[in-house]
Amino acid sequence: MLRVGRIPYLNCEPFFSHLRGVDLVPLNPRALGQAMAAGTLDAGPLSLVDFLSLEGNVAPLPCGIATSGPARSVLLFSDRPLSELGGAVIGVTEETSTSVQILKLLLSLKYEVIPRHWVGPDNPCDAVLLIGDRAIRALKLGPPFSHVTDLGSEWVRWTGLPCVFARWGVLASVPETERLALEGALSEALDRGLAGLAAIAARRRDTGFAEDEVVAYLRGFTYHLGAEEEKAIAEFSRLRELLENERC
Repeated sequence: MLRVGRIPYLNCEPFFSHLRGVDLVPLNPRALGQAMAAGTLDAGPLSLVDFLSLEGNVAPLPCGIATSGPARSVLLFSDRPLSELGGAVIGVTEETSTSVQILKLLLSLKYEVIPRHWVGPDNPCDAVLLIGDRAIRALKLGPPFSHVTDLGSEWVRWTGLPCVFARWGVLASVPETERLALEGALSEALDRGLAGLAAIAARRRDTGFAEDEVVAYLRGFTYHLGAEEEKAIAEFSRLRELLENERC
């Protein structure tokens, strides 16, 4: 039985509500990537940065997490706008691999500002990046800073492309028959999950979203990746390389 990483965030529920025949292992995005790199996990919805770093060792599956508008759970809370964060201290949740890279691209290449220091999310700071359910709860309970920036919206406005946060991958060492079986089971589970958003909403009230908010939130994501998402992944890779070259 394949060991499959399960990110316990609300936006991943459509994948897992009906996925059977696998051993599900709950992990946050960064830990999932580390487990895949170590070979202790066979498959999962990898943070896009982790998927790209493991290319050659993982085979892609045609599913992931993307948005063509606000993500509503990848949020920078700050005391001033992004364009004024030069010299700022920015706290970053330890769960993220991709969102922090998106933030760095926006700050450096779009707004041309350089923060003074990056710290953990509980340190004194001028801004803090939160993702997943923790970001939703922070927004619902009252943002810790006066400005809230949705990185999904920022990326889409900047590039004109979807914002891809995660892509499913399976270790290349997994036999093809098992990979194809997983792909089929995942696709079927996802279709059933998306058709049953009301059931997910009734079960997942722990973020502070009302049931109708949960449904609207989940409908804001693209889970079957297509041509536009592939373009977005290529653009993300290009911009990361550009930023690295500028630092050299």
